Amino acid sequence: MFQSRLRILAEIAIFAAIALILDRLPLYTLPQGGSISLVMLPILLLALRHGFATGLVTGAIVGSIQLFYGGYFLNIFQIFLDYAVAYAGVGFAGLFATSLKQENTGSKAVLIMTLASLVGGLFRFLGNFLSGVIFYGDYAPKGIPVWLYSLQYNMSYILPSTIICLILLVILFKARPSFFKV
Repeated sequence: MFQSRLRILAEIAIFAAIALILDRLPLYTLPQGGSISLVMLPILLLALRHGFATGLVTGAIVGSIQLFYGGYFLNIFQIFLDYAVAYAGVGFAGLFATSLKQENTGSKAVLIMTLASLVGGLFRFLGNFLSGVIFYGDYAPKGIPVWLYSLQYNMSYILPSTIICLILLVILFKARPSFFKV
């Protein structure tokens, strides 16, 4: 029991570090913040490997540390939405971990990973979307509702990031399905 917990803690530390490195290597960065990156990939991997709680903790650690490496601080509520909710929310993909472990066929596993990635991406989007509506309304161009601006802006980098991470998850699953079964 102790060794398995220690192993999970070590995996959380390693995968959180990998996520932070991947976040510092964005594929594309938007002008007011946010980037297309692979930061969600290690969180999704651990969530699908060990479940919801592990994914939630990993995401919370990534979000918290990310704040100290170039995060933007307005107030405690903005930090909560942009970092804690957004990245811990990616861990909700872990709700599909049991289904993925029981599934051996490729097409059903891909469907489960797609749902898991979309749920993780959706929770990340919700945190950033709410933060955009509440705290970043001044950036919205005249005549565009704040909620629509936040929707478009956050979707422009979270959706591509989610799709890229999903593709890499599927490639990893096809190459090494045993990695997802602990």
